[in-house]
This record gives sequence, C-alpha cells and structure tokens, in this order.
Amino acid sequence: MENWNNSKHKIMDLEGVSLLEPELTRVNQHIERLCQSQNPSMQKILQWVLQARGKQLRPILTLLFAKLAGKQVDATEIAAVIEICHTASLLHDDVIDEAELRRGQLSVQKKFGREMAIYAGDFMIFSAISRTGLVNKPWYRELFGNLEILCDGEVEQFDNRFNTEISEEQYLQNIVGKTCSVFRIACLAGAYEGKCNKAERQAAEHFAESLGLAFQLRDDLMDFIATDTDAAKTVHQDFSCGYYTLPAIHTFTYSGCGDLLRKIATDLQSGMRYREEVTAEISKLIEDADGYGYTMRLIRGYCEEAICALNVFRNSEAKHCLKQIAESVREGAEHLMDNCLC
Repeated sequence: MENWNNSKHKIMDLEGVSLLEPELTRVNQHIERLCQSQNPSMQKILQWVLQARGKQLRPILTLLFAKLAGKQVDATEIAAVIEICHTASLLHDDVIDEAELRRGQLSVQKKFGREMAIYAGDFMIFSAISRTGLVNKPWYRELFGNLEILCDGEVEQFDNRFNTEISEEQYLQNIVGKTCSVFRIACLAGAYEGKCNKAERQAAEHFAESLGLAFQLRDDLMDFIATDTDAAKTVHQDFSCGYYTLPAIHTFTYSGCGDLLRKIATDLQSGMRYREEVTAEISKLIEDADGYGYTMRLIRGYCEEAICALNVFRNSEAKHCLKQIAESVREGAEHLMDNCLC
C-alpha cells in the first residue's frame, strides 16, 4: 500500500490549515492501521481507495474543534474513524449512482466491480469499529447514531426520486440527514475531545448543520452549472436521475416555468427525451425562475449562521480557520454563479 505519510497531503488550501499537517499525518497512520486486510484482493482495493484522498474536510473539522477550548488533546484517531466511515459510504454511493470516477480516479465499482465495492465499504466500517480504541468514550455511540441518520436521509432521498412535488422543507430535511449528520459528528467529536462545555458543543452542532446545508446546496448548483474544475461531474446528472435539488424544487413552484420543468422531468423519466437534448432548456427555466439566485441566497445565509455559531468560542487560530472554511464554501458557490452569468 502506498504510504500516505510519504505523499503530499491534499488538504484544503486555506490559511492555517497547513498547521494541521502533523496531526493529519497521524490521522492517516490510524486509517492505514484500521484498514488492513489479510485477503490480497481486499487489500488491493483498500490500497486503491486510500491512495486517492479528498480534501479531508471532516478530519480537519474534528481537529479544529478539538482546539477551540485551548486544551492539548489528541483527536486523530476519532478523526480517522469518521473519515473511514465517510469514505465507505462513498463506495456504496458510487454503486447506487453507477459512478465511474471518485476523487480523480476510477471508482472502486468501475475498476473492481459493484460487488467488491460493497464488500470493501462494509469491510472499512467493520474494521474501524472493531479495531479502534475509542469504544469506551462516552460519546462514541453518537457516531453511529449519526451514521443511522445518514442512512435514513439517503433512503428518504431515494423515496422522493422523481417526485416533482417534493417541498423545499422536505428537501432541506433530507440534507440534514444525509449530509449534515457526518459534519455533525465530526464537529461534535472534536468538541468532546477538546473538553468543550455544553453550550460550546451545541454551537458545534449548529455550525455543523449550517455548514452542511451550505455545502450540499453548493453541490446542488454544481449539478446545473458547468465549470472547468467540477471534477468531471456531469451537469444535470442528478436531475436526469430524478433527484431534484433546490434550484429545480424552487423552479417547480414558479408559475409557468414549473409546469414546463415538470414536463421535462416526466419526459426524462419515461425516456421520451434525453439529458443532452434538454440541458439548455432546463438551465433557462431555472434561471428565469431565479432558482440559482434563490439557492445562492440560502448558501450565504447558512454560511453566515455557521460563522455566527462560533461566537461562543474565544478567538484563536482554530476559530479563524473554521470561519475560513465557511467562507470558502460561500466563495465557491459565488464562483459557480459567476460562471452561470457569463
């Protein structure tokens, strides 16, 4: 297996985050220790998975929240467990979505097959549970409680597939389940390890939920707005598969545009039309209904809520860096909007 410690960390390019590099090295050491298999085929898949890391946002959140109360603690192992469980869920997602790429390389289901992707995801979760030394932590059960919420959120999303009547409230609640749950445990785990008090832990939850909502809504924009850097994400992929995100949901409620967009959704579902034929039409309807602008306004609001949630903490480098993370989500969404308006 490629040693993560000998490769360049793909951490977020934000001021202050680079100071976490020694701790992220330990996180990656824990991941390698927890994700080892005696089976050569499984080990080959694990090597493939672990050589392609994302920006490690969730471990970064855990490590930063562990610093907010000014305590010297080691939150690297729980950060590793959370990252393993998150990565395992992505392996399963790629099977469901039939995704060909993940983090700049072939997905496990594409390279090794759907069955092996499911087995590998299961192995990663079970190995993390059985090998970690954190099982006696008082908050450890909350990790898996939030993973249950993640699964419920994914099922709720699937239940609403091709539902053009889904409300904004329903959709945002789905996000709280499928996206915010892992953000919540990442932030809470760090806050617990860092000896934060009850009010500070509540602030950590508020930050996590607001950031998670903004993060997912930014991804919603990415499904509709093409850029040169959206990691080969296919524009309108979610919409054509019947997963209607906020720009479309808002447009469904808009007089005139809503009926036309529903007709396109029905035609795509029945196979009467194909995504390539209706791309420009979908984008025009959403733009006319202010679906992009409405989503952007919510992103700004959630990012501001996340930043305000940090007010209970004293000023520190960790707090400054968490603010930067929220601001980077907003700035990324604004960049997408700039491309939309070009």
